[in-house]
Amino acid sequence: MNKPDDTLIRNCIKNNIKNLNSVFVFPTQICASMWVDKALEFSGNQCIALERFVAWDDFKGSSIRSQHQDKNSIPATMRDIFAENIVLANSKAPFLKNIIVEKFSKSASGFASWISNVLPSLSMWKNNFEKSGADADDEDKDFLELYNRYKKFLDDNNLFDPAWETPPFNSDGKKYFIFFPEILMDYAEYKTILESSPDIELISIPEEMKETVSPYGHFYSNTRNELKDVCHYLWKMHEEKNIPWNKIAISVPDLDTYGPYLARDLDIYEIPHVQKNGKPLSSSGIGSLFSQLLGCYSEKFSYDSLKTLLLNKELPWVEPEVNNMMIQFGRENNCICSYEYNDNQIDVWEESFKYPVDSKSVERLIPFYRKLKSAVTKIIESKTFEEIRTNYFSFREKFFDFTNDNFPEENEKILSRCVSELGTLIDLESDFKQTGIFEIGSPYSFFCSYLDGKMYVPQNASNGVQVLPYRTAGCAPFDVHVIVDASQSGISVVYKQLSFLRDDKRRRLGFTDDSNITQNFILLYAMNSQQEVLFNCSEKTIEGYSFTNSYLTQLDHRPGKNKNTDDFAVNDSYVCERDSYLNNSKENFPLKLYRAEKAGFEKWLLMSNKDGTMSENSLELISEKVRKRFVSDGKVKVSVTDMKSFYGCPRSFLFKKVYKLEQSDSAATLVNQYAIGNVNHLILELFFKELRTRNMALEYDEATASIPELHKKILVESVYNGILQSEYSHLSKQLFLTTRTAIETSIIDSVTVLSQNFNGYKVFQVEETYELHNEEKKYFFKSKVDCLLSSPDGELALIDFKTTENSVPKNLYWDGEESVPDFQLPVYKYVLENQDKPLKIDACCFYSIRECGLKIAYSKIENIQPTRKSDFNEKFEMTTGRCLSLAEDYAEYVLNMDFSPSIINLDPSDCTSCEFKSVCRRTFAVSPCRD
Repeated sequence: MNKPDDTLIRNCIKNNIKNLNSVFVFPTQICASMWVDKALEFSGNQCIALERFVAWDDFKGSSIRSQHQDKNSIPATMRDIFAENIVLANSKAPFLKNIIVEKFSKSASGFASWISNVLPSLSMWKNNFEKSGADADDEDKDFLELYNRYKKFLDDNNLFDPAWETPPFNSDGKKYFIFFPEILMDYAEYKTILESSPDIELISIPEEMKETVSPYGHFYSNTRNELKDVCHYLWKMHEEKNIPWNKIAISVPDLDTYGPYLARDLDIYEIPHVQKNGKPLSSSGIGSLFSQLLGCYSEKFSYDSLKTLLLNKELPWVEPEVNNMMIQFGRENNCICSYEYNDNQIDVWEESFKYPVDSKSVERLIPFYRKLKSAVTKIIESKTFEEIRTNYFSFREKFFDFTNDNFPEENEKILSRCVSELGTLIDLESDFKQTGIFEIGSPYSFFCSYLDGKMYVPQNASNGVQVLPYRTAGCAPFDVHVIVDASQSGISVVYKQLSFLRDDKRRRLGFTDDSNITQNFILLYAMNSQQEVLFNCSEKTIEGYSFTNSYLTQLDHRPGKNKNTDDFAVNDSYVCERDSYLNNSKENFPLKLYRAEKAGFEKWLLMSNKDGTMSENSLELISEKVRKRFVSDGKVKVSVTDMKSFYGCPRSFLFKKVYKLEQSDSAATLVNQYAIGNVNHLILELFFKELRTRNMALEYDEATASIPELHKKILVESVYNGILQSEYSHLSKQLFLTTRTAIETSIIDSVTVLSQNFNGYKVFQVEETYELHNEEKKYFFKSKVDCLLSSPDGELALIDFKTTENSVPKNLYWDGEESVPDFQLPVYKYVLENQDKPLKIDACCFYSIRECGLKIAYSKIENIQPTRKSDFNEKFEMTTGRCLSLAEDYAEYVLNMDFSPSIINLDPSDCTSCEFKSVCRRTFAVSPCRD
């Protein structure tokens, strides 16, 4: 395929550059700027006025005036203001019936941007609608109402909309050359006025080129291979053809998706590059400040909205430590959101300041919160844009420090640009204030939406390959241009006139065909690339599957397919290194290594020189922590909880129990997942202590299937006191109090069933801690027992309460093999029965509070027996022996600092859900389940 050339643009400029009234109009500013530089090379001119090379958007605003030479073109922002005013006016006295249904008129602020986009097309719609002779329905009447109101606004303010203009075109003596108007999205709206003017010359793609030119499309199996081959190709162009990096461009249809992957490969292969895709000002951390302020106000300073603002590290906070304290306070005190109670609006922060879980930071946080809330409220409730700016500067003086050396220059530029855009709105407000058009619902909300639509392109000083959005540089004269993801969906471009109408209405107005200009863009890239153009796509993309665009001639690079082009990957050092290692040969080892490759190799070499053992210093540090946490007087303190954690995974035990690692989580919840269980335990503890104080027994009336009223009264009091005495925040306690009746019912039902099983039993002990020491052992037991009940005959029953049935161990007994049984009841019984004053335990049970379920593990009491008796007591005694043996081993492991996973038969699948799997890999540099 012969590559088309760029003689259309080149000849036009060369033939007309000497005429100082000639103006060259390009689709985008990128194309215009590059052709200025290019023209200096071939035109013979020493200098060229930049204003003679303009972008289409600039040309529309400054040159298309038609017969209204005494009027100004309406600024695009004023369309948005006008649309906001329309929505507000319609909410007060509805005049739109179809576009905005009347019952939704008061909550239709989201329609403003849509109405703003429709305004330029209303003149075309009106002309075609009148020609069609169709009867107007409610939708047509709404569009006509918008047209009339917009026209009146333009006329009253000496403005005109370029898209509404009609011939003749007055050029002020200039000759305009418009390149490739067929690729412009809105050209149809200006087509009549431009084609009728003798002072405008349209340069289009020759029709014969569309029939004879079909560039190659290189087709790969997946995007990873595609992007890697792009890097190989660029190096080949740079080294073999001496093409400078800054004369190479890569165009990408979806830069948001492909940009990070492309940048990664370009960095790996050390190709300098500059990504020039504009992003909304509000998309960056620093630019999101204004929307975050609005979020705080609209969400009544909820925890999430404040966390988003205060933990925005791109903002130069004066006291970031206070921000962290505020978020920590909110999490501890469950400050999720403000709420309404008894027709009063309760500020959850102010309420929590009165009853904090920990009061040490309150004195500092109260003035900070009140000052922040007042400043934010003033900004959001500003009546004018000028007032917004005044209140914003007041806010930043109180909370920001721009003298901080850590505040990046790029962030300062973005924030300054946001303030500059606010200045633009202030200027418009000043110019059009008398019209009343600025009477909009919320100036600040409009400003935030306005920033969402303002694109910001960082002015990167680095020199390299230009990475651009597809369509922005179709006729820019780069030496080499690469188009990534040139698939059917990726580079297809179809324009649809009056797209706001249904298809049947568009056909009625004569718009039967959509404008498919995909081929035009492909040809522009091909003809304007000075040396080569490369279209690439993949079968398996980042987001799915695709195929080569139908306007390209496919060259298949997939494995097993015929390739009719050069292999750009020849001598790739990454491939050479891999093959050298796989073949155990130095023959193909690369002579050159990229920086990333070299760093990885050196790190591997460094690690390979070590035997993987811990240093003596590391062992000593760990030993010190272990001794402090688990050893007392030279003996290991053994608890059921610690043993259960250790035999679950020794490494997990090390991270959790020794290093006290935990997942970093700044989220706030109303109550944590264990709260109700802990409250229930506390309620039962208070209840049983009161029974013991009064020397009262558990009682159950078979006739009424209930417990005595006095017991119920004590329980109700225990519920109230348990909630208030719990360690949770004021808000959590208030929530529990609102559900107090339900808690009382649940607890009474649970105690009723427990009393039925242990009728006549008295409380012997509640929440008591016991220790068991043996001079011959290297360890001692420490256990905290929930409850001991004593029968009328003096038999003792050990009860351990569980919140739900799911928390009760499923397998209570050792299976005689290498398994680890549940330690709890066997160890508790052993500890109690071996005290200096032994307590003979006649029954051991779990009791689930929610399901009122009793699970008996051991019992010598006649009326306390499991459903299946069999030899359960013998199994329990055997399990006790296994638990004591494991306790002995546990003590040895701890004293010897052995936390190897080989201690237990760990299933590698268990590591998948482990919260420490990532830190385990980083610490030991191997799979978590290996030594």
